Amino acid sequence: MTTDPRQGEPLDQSEPSEPAQHSSLGHSGPSAPAHLAVCVVWASPDQIESVALTLPVGARVEHALERSGLLQKYQPTGLAIFGQRCDPTRLLSDGDRIELCRPLVVEPKAARRRRALHREKVRNIKKKMPIDDLTV
Repeated sequence: MTTDPRQGEPLDQSEPSEPAQHSSLGHSGPSAPAHLAVCVVWASPDQIESVALTLPVGARVEHALERSGLLQKYQPTGLAIFGQRCDPTRLLSDGDRIELCRPLVVEPKAARRRRALHREKVRNIKKKMPIDDLTV
């Protein structure tokens, strides 16, 4: 087992090595960086917590979660990278933002119905309001 010199923690080499997926903004080719800069984020209505990490190439979402310590503080209902759901086994790319998803406060269908009813009420109120004749 080898250790990451920057973090001082052992690297898990039991997993088969796979090439890292690079985003269009990241580096590609022979001059690819040896480390990835990623960010793990938890956001709630009253607080935002973000942890920036440097991980070795080939790291997965689960490695970033372990190193961030946010998984021990919060109980997310899911994981996403830039708003797209992902598995903990997904390979990370340089610059990824891992988001810890919280439970929904309102069911989406009920929220859409409530907004539609509100818009209908507003339209009806506007129809009943008299329009001033500005022609003098």
